[in-house]
Amino acid sequence: MLAQQKRYDQQLEELRSFALRMEAGYNQKKIWLLNALTNKPPVKAKDLLAYHDCLLLMLAYPANKTLLKATTTALFILKNKLTEIFSGNNSRLQRSLAGSGIAGSTITGSFSFAITKWLSENFPDNVEIESSRADPESVRISFSQILPQTEYESIFCGELGLIKRIQKLKSKTKGSLINWLIHQIDSSSLSDRDKEAFFHHLQIFISWKLNNECFNRTRSAGLNIKTFFHRTINKQADVKKIVLKELPPPGKLTESEKRHLVNTARSVLAFLHRETEPFTYAENNEVTYFELERGLGIALYSMNAERRLSIESYIGYLAFKNGTPVAYGGGWLFGQRCQFGINILPPFRGGESAFLFYQLLRVYKQYFSAERFVVKPYQFGKNNTEALQSGAFWFYYKAGFRPEDNTLQQLAITEYKKRKKDKQYRTPVHLLKKFTSSNLCLDFSENSFPHFDAALLSVKITAFINQQFEGNRDYAMHICESKTKKQLGISSHHTWTSHEKKVLREWCLFVQALLNIEKWTDKEKKLLVRIIRAKGNFPEINFIRLIQKHKRFWAELAKSVL
Repeated sequence: MLAQQKRYDQQLEELRSFALRMEAGYNQKKIWLLNALTNKPPVKAKDLLAYHDCLLLMLAYPANKTLLKATTTALFILKNKLTEIFSGNNSRLQRSLAGSGIAGSTITGSFSFAITKWLSENFPDNVEIESSRADPESVRISFSQILPQTEYESIFCGELGLIKRIQKLKSKTKGSLINWLIHQIDSSSLSDRDKEAFFHHLQIFISWKLNNECFNRTRSAGLNIKTFFHRTINKQADVKKIVLKELPPPGKLTESEKRHLVNTARSVLAFLHRETEPFTYAENNEVTYFELERGLGIALYSMNAERRLSIESYIGYLAFKNGTPVAYGGGWLFGQRCQFGINILPPFRGGESAFLFYQLLRVYKQYFSAERFVVKPYQFGKNNTEALQSGAFWFYYKAGFRPEDNTLQQLAITEYKKRKKDKQYRTPVHLLKKFTSSNLCLDFSENSFPHFDAALLSVKITAFINQQFEGNRDYAMHICESKTKKQLGISSHHTWTSHEKKVLREWCLFVQALLNIEKWTDKEKKLLVRIIRAKGNFPEINFIRLIQKHKRFWAELAKSVL
């Protein structure tokens, strides 16, 4: 047994080390190792997962048709092996594989109401309440908000937790506990945001059995594209050459393809026990897809009008390599400024990370006209041990990002010279931590705007309400809305949508706190009205592009933050 385990360890280590080496000799070795591990796959959970993720890496970076076929076959056989494991009696191995996201395993986690509803609708037979941390009193109070008061006996009687309370109320009606609960919440008069708060209050943990053929880490995929075979791995990409290369137009997507890309994005993050707003609240009709070089596909996601940020535009992305999801993240756009975040999925770290990052910058620069990219300290180490240990700061530095702080810029120059001179030199962790006291920025134009974070505007609006209205927000919104509508010539907005009206109410605070529109020309005022309406309408890119055109708007904002 020990000899067999040693062989597994050696074969897995060799396969991992050879996965991204594309020379002919290594390709032959990879085929030999694949055949060996296919015939006798690993038996321990950690080895199965390592083998599984190595196959995903090779699927994303195939060297040739023969290796792609061998990898696909190996993954298919491994999936059958996993089916045997999860239908068998080895509960210890099943528990060890739980939470991994592989086919047949179980994901248990706490999700938003929106994602839980999505899970219950798409996988009704495989999703159920695992537990709840809500005490009996919280459960009673919660249910009294959504059920008829005439059911008070079933709602209030006894010290029952959530599961027992639902069982009592549901009785023998068909369907799972979670489907029953989702239906009750959704049928209530609560607003979407109140439904989220209601669900969050119940502190529910959901169990999702990954029995669907497509929605698991083993089989998750994007759109069908022509496979790109890698003769080499591009580790030394040129950021300017890539970012400035003309971007092809986005592909035309069917409704089914848009829906699939949204479902894939949500599930990919659920496998990681995570959510991001552009995926959770994605608007299917606003999904955009770019097919780029070297088998790379990038899908962009915008939130529905109800959930959009009030000032910025948060556009998420999911990146695919030969159809396999390899990275996710997003950009917070305001004017030509884009705060950017990237998360490369664990199996694919060590691949063409720089090339992928630069292609993402290319998409956001050219499609959204972003000229200034900002990376927040968390991305390269603040409260992020993994990023510190990996030296993530230098990943961004090589792409041209520099600290906003001038002193840290000089320190980075000194450290970079040391790294260039001595390839074995590693920047001490205490210096990497020091860099996290400043954002990193990359400018493609000297005249990019704005140079400040939208969060600063939010702080100033709060101060305006406190100083001018003694903290009375209802009164502030009433006065500011009346004043702004008069200044902008909005005599009636009965043709506006509810979302447009909501944006107008919020932006009236913005306008009165930060702008002096009384002296604006009619043309400038009309453009601002178009911007406000675009924020509450579809597609959101219209808002992004319109606000970039308003020179007077940006000039006055710049004065407001001085």
